[in-house]
Amino acid sequence: MRNRNFSRFLPLLAILAVAFALRVSTLGLQELRGDEAFGYFFSQQSYSQIVTETLRLGEPHPVASYFLQKLWSGVAGDSEFALRFVSAWFGTLAVALLYRLGRSLALPRSAAALAALLLAISPYAVWHSQDARMYSMSLALTIASMWLLVEGLQKERWTLWVAYGAVSLLALYTHYFAAFVLAAQGVFVVGMMIAAPRKRAACLRWLVAMAAIALLYLPWLVFASSILSGYKGAGDSPGIVAMVVRSLSALTVAVSVPSSQHVAMALLAIVLVAVGAVTLARRSSASPSEPWSPRWTLALLLLYLLLPLAASWISALRRPIFDERYLITASAPFLLLVAAGLSGDPARTTRRLTPGGVARLAMLALLLAAMLLSLQNYLTNPAYSKSRGWRDLAVALDRLAQGMPAAQVRLVQNYPDPTLWYYYRGPVAHTVLPPAPQDSTGAGSEVERMLAEGVSRVVLVEQPSPAWDDDGIAASALAQDFTALAQVDVGQWPLTVYGRAEPAALTPASIAFANGLGVTGYLVEPAGGRESITPGGVVVVHLGWQGPPEALASPTKVFLHLTNEAGQPIAQRDQLLTAADLSAPVTSYAIVLPDSIAPGSYRLLVGLYNPDAPGAPRVQTSDGLDAVLLAEVEAISP
Repeated sequence: MRNRNFSRFLPLLAILAVAFALRVSTLGLQELRGDEAFGYFFSQQSYSQIVTETLRLGEPHPVASYFLQKLWSGVAGDSEFALRFVSAWFGTLAVALLYRLGRSLALPRSAAALAALLLAISPYAVWHSQDARMYSMSLALTIASMWLLVEGLQKERWTLWVAYGAVSLLALYTHYFAAFVLAAQGVFVVGMMIAAPRKRAACLRWLVAMAAIALLYLPWLVFASSILSGYKGAGDSPGIVAMVVRSLSALTVAVSVPSSQHVAMALLAIVLVAVGAVTLARRSSASPSEPWSPRWTLALLLLYLLLPLAASWISALRRPIFDERYLITASAPFLLLVAAGLSGDPARTTRRLTPGGVARLAMLALLLAAMLLSLQNYLTNPAYSKSRGWRDLAVALDRLAQGMPAAQVRLVQNYPDPTLWYYYRGPVAHTVLPPAPQDSTGAGSEVERMLAEGVSRVVLVEQPSPAWDDDGIAASALAQDFTALAQVDVGQWPLTVYGRAEPAALTPASIAFANGLGVTGYLVEPAGGRESITPGGVVVVHLGWQGPPEALASPTKVFLHLTNEAGQPIAQRDQLLTAADLSAPVTSYAIVLPDSIAPGSYRLLVGLYNPDAPGAPRVQTSDGLDAVLLAEVEAISP
């Protein structure tokens, strides 16, 4: 008997192994996205600060997941794998709980196992199980709440209702939209009280449990009422057709397929749910007097699916808060209905494959193919990846800042995306310009503060941010006191290197060219010496020019060459010399170093040439040289 029971659960154990493997095998592969990084920094505070900041900042999610993330990070660290493991664990737990819920709802073992398998490989569920946010936790807790409700209604034990109350309260402290699942439960229980008098005692116990939940949740609702009423949202407000298409396609294949396929996926979902509902309805007619008949399962699953979807949509009609992520709790009833339909009615099973059986197999094959294709896209196709290049950006910033004292450099974003500061762990301070949405005055004050603190180099990271910096406020504020020297593109981000418009005093020089022009002083940043330049970094050269403007009658370009010991140019900067340069106290140039530069000594040369003359001849110095050594620098490995 023991061996028989063990073998009965072998398929479920295999499904759980698949679920866990899918969730952890590539857990740290993709970069954190913005919300994940925000959650990480949020959970670094003390528990009391998390509560205080949630209320002060109007954070639209309660605190339970942040508390758990803080507790777990203290043990496991803050790598991408560690931060996401909590979600992966809850995602795997949700698979096991869905099976138990299916069995408690009197679904055949095959249907419950199929629902668990579909959740195990669901690209929607896997995506959220690899996301360091509260959605996977919300899914597991709401499934557990529903399972304990059904068990409590069937077995009428107080211990089940105590557990139900605790789990449901934790679900509410994890995500506000868990209330929609509890609302669906309430509608179901009221209906049961009316239609099944024998269940009224159990329903009364549910009322006691709900009263306890409300009493324990009310203080938080009082403090967070301004968040619930005032949150402006970061989603949108779709029409009902768009909502249905987006919701059902997300539950089926997430967002890892082309948008042109969403309508087809939504239609497939409608057919699958309809088949499941019809299958359960037919079973209901066969046993209407059972204490827990399939009609109760059908009613509960439809409420469990439709009420949260409708409530999520209605709540977004007046403010843009609709987002597919918030629909995670609906994936459980969706997959249970789908599994009920695709597994068929055991009472009507025959050994011969019927046309209905063939149709169910075809639909199952189509669903599995769509899920696996979407899962493959998410895991392997950069177009659907969470990664945006933050790791490369952090490396580039580190290189552009190296060689300078950290206090003299600032890294600036024109939008406060916290993800970059998860990946950049260097010593250079960072700031946001503008410091508040469209705050040009604050941006100017921040630049003045940087000047007062002796900052001589700024690296600006720009990304499209219409809600924060819609008119180039960051670049305009910096241009008042800094000069844009070079631009480096890293992935989707343009990085602009700025130097101080009036740098420190130049080293005197007396470089005279045959055309009457000359260099009176220079300054190289970083200064020569070991660890002064790094592959992928920049060398900034400030030059003081003199000479009559008529010397520029023929076009004249300045060249700055970085050469190796053999005299071969490794990097260079060529720029037209203008009359404004001759009258300015200093003109600044930047040489962007290649990533492939080898460690060793290099020579920095300056000279002039005529770009329009045949062969672009160099202008000789009064000493007969065609280039002058400014500095020797040392390159090291990054």
